[in-house]
Amino acid sequence: MRQRLPITLLWTVAALLFAVPAANAYIDPASTSMIFSALVAGLAATGTAVAMFWSRIVGFFRRGRN
Repeated sequence: MRQRLPITLLWTVAALLFAVPAANAYIDPASTSMIFSALVAGLAATGTAVAMFWSRIVGFFRRGRN
């Protein structure tokens, strides 16, 4: 029974992926701009977090050295 479960699951997922109809949709320029803005904001937030905690990050990796 345990050997059949992964195979059955694999076939079920494959059948569901191939049974999905085409969406026939497009991404308008406003959506693309919003996605790009979210990516830039995420990068800026990551950079700010790294800059704020840089001394702690470096200190964590230097603790093992004498």
